Amino acid sequence: MEHKCMRCGKNLKSDEIALYRKLIWREATEYLCIECLAGDLSSTPERLSQLIDYFRTKQKCCLFV
Repeated sequence: MEHKCMRCGKNLKSDEIALYRKLIWREATEYLCIECLAGDLSSTPERLSQLIDYFRTKQKCCLFV
């Protein structure tokens, strides 16, 4: 199933969905792309990409497969 950002309509990657679920709400069914999420969190897409790597490699989070 293809998911789109609920704000800008961009097609989402699985990591963007996983990050939204990890940071915002685990049961979410609509998501933001990394750029829109960064804006809401007063962060940068680069910093959120670093968090994805951290969750995948250091925490071994099951959301990031």
